[in-house]
Amino acid sequence: MSKNKSSYQSRQSQHSSAIEVETCRPRIVAMTLARELAEAVKAEPEECQELVDAALCVGQWLADQGLPGRWDRVRPAEVLRCLDFLPRHERERFLFSLIGLLGHAAFNGLLQPSAAKRSIDEVATLTQEDVIRTFARTASAQLAAMTI
Repeated sequence: MSKNKSSYQSRQSQHSSAIEVETCRPRIVAMTLARELAEAVKAEPEECQELVDAALCVGQWLADQGLPGRWDRVRPAEVLRCLDFLPRHERERFLFSLIGLLGHAAFNGLLQPSAAKRSIDEVATLTQEDVIRTFARTASAQLAAMTI
């Protein structure tokens, strides 16, 4: 009996060691990210509110998708579609804030640089403003350097 038991335990430990557990980064709290970025850039109250609003939009979209706090899974075009009711200039401000939030999260180790870069590259294709496109491309280049 003990021989069978040890054989079973041996097989069980072989199977257990073959299981890979996906390690993911901690979930990002939208308000915390927005406030940290606002503090880092010494944002004026209006700019701080724009960062909070953008972070909450993303946080709500992620929660609606069953992905709370998973900023690595954000899809800017889909979030922007939810904001179609806003005037164009407000959607552009959202995109600007989103670049900052994603970049800040990646540069501070809260988000994989490759995930932030992917989303920021998508923002560059969504914006109609040259300054925002330039900001996106600059941030993307910095993130690309982090992934090498």
